[in-house]
Amino acid sequence: MADTFTVGNLKVTKLVDQGSIDQFVANLPDEKKTDVKDVIMALHEAGLIEISEI
Repeated sequence: MADTFTVGNLKVTKLVDQGSIDQFVANLPDEKKTDVKDVIMALHEAGLIEISEI
């Protein structure tokens, strides 16, 4: 079963393991890490998570 959690009004489903997500986020430029929304969008655009509105 996929790991799912909510952030605000978004349902987030991890499509890869946490280690892959951590590595991706660590390599993001600092300006992309200042807002959680930017991090979530970057993860989604990279295909590491799915997001949907609740």
